[in-house]
Amino acid sequence: MDSVKTHIDQTLQLARQSRERSIDELRAVVRIPSLTGEEGPAQQHMAEKLRAMGAETTVAEPDVAATFERFPSVAQYPTHWQHDLVLPYAELPTYEALRASGLESVLNYRGRPNVVGVLAGSGGGRSLILNGHIDTVTLEPLKDWTQKPFGANIADGLMYGRGTSDMKGGLMAALMAMTYLREAGVALRGDVIFQSVVNEEHAGNGTLDLVRRGYTADAAIVLEPTNNSIAVSHPGGLYWQVMVPGTARSPGARWQRGVKEGTSAIEKLPGIIDALLAVEAHYNVSAETDAAVAPFSLVIGKVLGGHYETVTAAEAQLRGGAYFQPGVGDIQDVMQSFRDSVARANGRDEYLTKNPSRLEFLHHDDCTLQRPDIPLAKEMSGLLTRHGAHGGICPGPFACDMRHLVNQGGIPAIIFGPGTIAQAHKPDEHIAVNEYLECIEYLIEFIPTWCSLPRNAAAPG
Repeated sequence: MDSVKTHIDQTLQLARQSRERSIDELRAVVRIPSLTGEEGPAQQHMAEKLRAMGAETTVAEPDVAATFERFPSVAQYPTHWQHDLVLPYAELPTYEALRASGLESVLNYRGRPNVVGVLAGSGGGRSLILNGHIDTVTLEPLKDWTQKPFGANIADGLMYGRGTSDMKGGLMAALMAMTYLREAGVALRGDVIFQSVVNEEHAGNGTLDLVRRGYTADAAIVLEPTNNSIAVSHPGGLYWQVMVPGTARSPGARWQRGVKEGTSAIEKLPGIIDALLAVEAHYNVSAETDAAVAPFSLVIGKVLGGHYETVTAAEAQLRGGAYFQPGVGDIQDVMQSFRDSVARANGRDEYLTKNPSRLEFLHHDDCTLQRPDIPLAKEMSGLLTRHGAHGGICPGPFACDMRHLVNQGGIPAIIFGPGTIAQAHKPDEHIAVNEYLECIEYLIEFIPTWCSLPRNAAAPG
């Protein structure tokens, strides 16, 4: 281990001498737009960087049909920022429904490959996946940006740009750590597998396809923004919509001989809303989870309905989302709770009994639950603590691709990366440059230490 420490010290010295290079490399990636559906140019850039460091590099588009066949309960429709959440489903999404929808021309992975770079170890050491997504959300509302969205401008120690925190900062911290380890001549016993994936936003199919293809390791770090702290679990998520029917009539035709002929769908929304809020209330009373975090959080985010002020609305639509902690239960159970709640609301209303409202889902994420004392988390915690940083191991506040590595791949994993989730998906997204540079150094120290020990080795005391 003394030789490992010597090599780590040499690599850290190289990284510290190369901080401007590290910043320039992040700036270059931020300046390549990679909105979900348009990841191709950025992935080409990542592949070139991996090849330049001598990594065995694979560039491959996710196979939608094969992913649905292998993982039917969690596979999602491909998404594109211009065609997002456009294909609802009542039970589960299916490849057959995608093909029948006529949307396969825009919901696909043509020109949107995953990129994997492997630095092969000499053998006998623990392997490690470094995983992150290259895709970013839309720029809207564009008018609220005060910085150029792809300018990568630095002001007061912050680099601005779409994807800086979510999550090109994490991806590039891992890539630069690997680069410096390679350039310093550090020999690893275990393999390091770098994964730059597409379509994490509203799908997760990029990482899921890599699990399907057999990429595995003794552990994985998902480089989502945590301010360089450690998370071992995360909530599940569900996007939903309820289509509520009505009968269109003008004011003069709403009532005929004392009988109401015109029913506005908007009149029926309160019963549906109450039923959905009852799901939230039920889980927040019954679920066992961390008292500091609500077990279940329901958001009713959008309501649409009607087409003319003087006609009862023929249809209204509620759209929203929910996050639920691992203690709540399985995603399929949560989805069934939504179905039951809407069915009860329909049954309590005479009109909706005859003309039932319709629940549909737009996206679902399973949650991830691991013990906080898994070796990967303990060893990263020890490293951070030695440096005087926060070494606590906490639940993660957001759903991410860790679920596929852990739940579908059986790979112990942590979420750990620079940046903050508070900057995700918002105008003037930014990352603290020093936090990005610190993450590079943490990874330089962690990777060879992890990979130098034999598989199933106990965490250092």
